[in-house]
Amino acid sequence: MPRPEKVAVVESTLEAAERASSIVLADFTGLNVEQVTELRSKLREQNVDYRVIKNTLAQISLEKLGYTELLDYLRGPTAFAFGYDDPGAPVKIILDFSRKLDKPKIKVVWFEGHLIPGTDAERLTRLPSRKELYAQFVGGLNAPVTNFVYVLNGLLQKFVGTLGAIQRKREEEGS
Repeated sequence: MPRPEKVAVVESTLEAAERASSIVLADFTGLNVEQVTELRSKLREQNVDYRVIKNTLAQISLEKLGYTELLDYLRGPTAFAFGYDDPGAPVKIILDFSRKLDKPKIKVVWFEGHLIPGTDAERLTRLPSRKELYAQFVGGLNAPVTNFVYVLNGLLQKFVGTLGAIQRKREEEGS
């Protein structure tokens, strides 16, 4: 019979993985407690959940979710970073952090149902964030309306100018 603590870890991992828009598996070998604490703090600021989970418990969770393609990466020390708001945030933060120390190493990224090897994770950092995409979308929706207003304003100015010219001509003819 499984111990309640292990069942809780599996359930917690299931819940986190289901909510996550991206999952990063990283090898955290060589990081000391202070460095891990600093990394967790940076990740937490961007609503990213960083956990070190025993591989056997992670395997149970991933199999229950059907994320079997991630099982091959559960070798050696593995940390999970669950990105909720911005799917690219965990990758960006971990890569920025690892530039200083050359640790941790990203093993794989699960992004929108696709696996991206750690060697290609850098490409995700070039994607715009969710907020940037929303801003681009709203800007795209706003542009036609703004252009329409400018066109109407231009037509109205021409019409008023034409009326003014007609009025001046009539005044000149009447005098």
